[in-house]
Amino acid sequence: MLSHRINLSLLSILLASVLSGCSGNDEAVQRDSLVYVALGASDAVGVGATNPAREGWVPRLHAQMPEGTKLVNLGVSGSELSEALDQQLPVALAARPDIVTIWLAVNDFKNGVPLARYERDLDSLLGELRKTDALITVGNVPDLASLPIPDFVLRQYGVGSLSQLRAEVARWNAAIARVARKHGAVLVDIHAQWRELQAHPEYISGDAFHPSTQGYARLAELWWSKLAPVIEGRAARAEAS
Repeated sequence: MLSHRINLSLLSILLASVLSGCSGNDEAVQRDSLVYVALGASDAVGVGATNPAREGWVPRLHAQMPEGTKLVNLGVSGSELSEALDQQLPVALAARPDIVTIWLAVNDFKNGVPLARYERDLDSLLGELRKTDALITVGNVPDLASLPIPDFVLRQYGVGSLSQLRAEVARWNAAIARVARKHGAVLVDIHAQWRELQAHPEYISGDAFHPSTQGYARLAELWWSKLAPVIEGRAARAEAS
């Protein structure tokens, strides 16, 4: 996996920049444009796409949002959820988001983070983000057993069989759904949809792990299918009032 970790000093600079742009005058408080914040790992960075800055699922999703929506992409390759709590969450809160996407599960799963600890961290993350009144969406663990090279998958995740891998993924996804429901977040069930991999091997990049340009396009469609109805509903209610 590529390493693009942001150090704390860089995050401090980014946080100061966000704070200076989001406070201190009525214009900032009464802004007209939406703010979309993405918390994530290498997928949010776009690793595996030909042009990550344009073809990752986060910029593709952003392009479908209402005109003028501002993007704050906090994705850091290799990030686990506990790291995102320390590094990405403060910047996300300072940005005063209207829309938040969170896809932080696969690295924790792969690195052997205890599920109970992961669930506590997700509960903390969503609890803090909920205070912003943003529309929050959370992605779960994909169907990793459908990746195109089974032997590679088993080595990556340290399990003895694909059935064992599927059972463990199911445990994690049950926990993610439980915490998302508790905080009123929208669950994006990537696991159910990512079984398409068996019919679309082109969705995975040459490293046999990250999505390809085509895969990111499909991921953006999955996220937008969950976001669009809620965004449209909120806009209609705001207009009616």
